Amino acid sequence: MHLRMPRLGLRYRFAVAITVSILIPTSLISLLTYRLIDNQAEQSVHARIEQSLAAIDYQLTDSINTAEADALWLSQLFAEEGSSFTSDQSEPRKLMEHFLEAHEQYRYIVVRSDHRPDLVISRPSQPKPDITPPSTTSNNDSIHHPIVHPPALGENGQLEAAIEALLPSRTGYLLIGLTMEPIADRLNEEAASLGIRFMLADSSSTVFADSTLAAGAGQGNPASLQLIKNKTTDWRIAAELPPVRTYPAAISAVRSIAFISVLALLIGLFAAAWLAARFIRPIRTYREAFGRMADGDLTFAMPASTRDEWGRLGASFNRMLKSLQLYAFSDPLTGLPDRRRMMHLIEKHFQQNKSDAAGSQPFAVWFIDVDNFKQLNDTHGHAFGDDVVRQVAYELQKLMPSPNVVSRFGGDEFVMLMPEANDLSLRANAARLQERFERGIHIRGELLRIQLSVGVAVYPKDGDTLDQLIASADIAMYKAKRKGKNNIQFH
Repeated sequence: MHLRMPRLGLRYRFAVAITVSILIPTSLISLLTYRLIDNQAEQSVHARIEQSLAAIDYQLTDSINTAEADALWLSQLFAEEGSSFTSDQSEPRKLMEHFLEAHEQYRYIVVRSDHRPDLVISRPSQPKPDITPPSTTSNNDSIHHPIVHPPALGENGQLEAAIEALLPSRTGYLLIGLTMEPIADRLNEEAASLGIRFMLADSSSTVFADSTLAAGAGQGNPASLQLIKNKTTDWRIAAELPPVRTYPAAISAVRSIAFISVLALLIGLFAAAWLAARFIRPIRTYREAFGRMADGDLTFAMPASTRDEWGRLGASFNRMLKSLQLYAFSDPLTGLPDRRRMMHLIEKHFQQNKSDAAGSQPFAVWFIDVDNFKQLNDTHGHAFGDDVVRQVAYELQKLMPSPNVVSRFGGDEFVMLMPEANDLSLRANAARLQERFERGIHIRGELLRIQLSVGVAVYPKDGDTLDQLIASADIAMYKAKRKGKNNIQFH
């Protein structure tokens, strides 16, 4: 009786089921989430603008605080009235020149006193600053709290702010020219990133840095301004909010639903193909396994590590393979590997030695023949001969345990593979073999002295192919028979 397969294949059933199961819920979800899209987008833009304003405010505060601290520290160089400084290379000049060289954010340092010449230090690559006194009058509090003057374009065309600290002698002041270009660059970067306009203004709302002048952002009519106040300088950092979207919500909904539906369909198709391949792959694996079995290959195993149906099926399949291997590759009389299995094992050792980068590892093949076996069969019968063969196989296995492998080649012939062979181990095992069989073995309650003729061949000395090594061991065995039997000969 032949089973009838369904017309619709398993792969296509997976494709249809998964596609429908993904397409329907995603369409419903897209309808429910549409109303949240605009609100989330607007909130995201506002949050991003707040982050940008906070980052600019932090950078501005850090720059101003650092400049104020440096101005106070430099003014302490002139704490004593008798401190000497001139326009030539005096000690304070050298110190401030080194200070200016080490701080890239400052363009100049000016020290002005009522009783001494002005001390002006500027960068060699920059034009000499205008030392006109600032419009803000210094007060006593500027000894401890420097005055930050609003930024203006300097002689080099760059935006800079003057930080003024009163000298401890109260007879003059010290100015540090702080470049505001990093702040202006940050305004331009945020404007380019968000596509809106950023501005920096003083306490009187006079704009002295505008991203539209450099980046071209902020086109259109803004709805409102979003700003924060810098606590250190009382300056304002502002951003123009983007205009409200004007296209109909229905168009956006249709586009969103269409996009999500197409995306769900594609995901469903890919998921269906992936799952179908995942479920069909084990079937293909078993089909290949049956093909290998049909070709006579039983030396593999199916994966059985999972706990699902495939894992249980793999375990059952492997048990079946072991039964077939026992039947196909084992001698039914002794349970030893048969001739075909032994030839496969020896060939495997040849391949391992040829692929081993460390060099060839010697191994030995023993060819063992029971002397006068035909006479035993003729005298006691074939059943008795079978008992002799079984007992000899048992004794050989006990004498030569793993990793050695003993096999029955046929009749009264045995072949043993010794993976680790050297002169000492070969001769020691030969002596043990002779000593054991000299004492005799029990067959049906009778102590019987069994004699063996043994030939030994070693790879690679006695052969570098399977046929050569087996032939060398066979020649050595017949050499033992010619020498009176019951001895061991090396090729």
